[in-house]
Amino acid sequence: MSVFEKVKVKLGTYSDADVRTLLHADHEIIRELSKELADTQSSARRKTLVRELKPLLVAHSRSEEAAVYTPLTQIRTSPDSRAAGNEGFVEHNLADIVLERLANTPDAGSDMWKAHAKVLHEALEHHIDEEESKVFEELGEHFSDEKREAMGEEFIRGKARLLKQKVSRQPAPRKRQAAQPA
Repeated sequence: MSVFEKVKVKLGTYSDADVRTLLHADHEIIRELSKELADTQSSARRKTLVRELKPLLVAHSRSEEAAVYTPLTQIRTSPDSRAAGNEGFVEHNLADIVLERLANTPDAGSDMWKAHAKVLHEALEHHIDEEESKVFEELGEHFSDEKREAMGEEFIRGKARLLKQKVSRQPAPRKRQAAQPA
């Protein structure tokens, strides 16, 4: 990797269309939501946060796997790239499991629920920090600016498609019926 590319990784200065810029923007939102999820005391707010975080995290993860991790795992000349891609898949799977438990546990005030929320936040923090160093560096080393921008486009399209599917699967809001005269 060129010295210039190493500096870009350290500073996080990429073009707006570079997949790393797009991932970083999502990471900031995910960090914020997961931190609030781990810290908040209100059960109602916790449930709301899970409903906000889950579709974003799932769409982000699946799109990132397709646009970034799969290409990394296909670089036969780089064991580091393959390892980074495979670790990303595993870490996403673990986050999916914990998030699903949070979404399906009715008592958001229980100690176990709180423990799951804290572990999810800590796992996401670790994953994001590692990704924004190791994975971003591998992307800079093995993919051209044009390829990273194409990965960014694929990421955006995949995420939009998954978020739209999530929205379209929601039941339509019920119309309020006018009161009938007695």
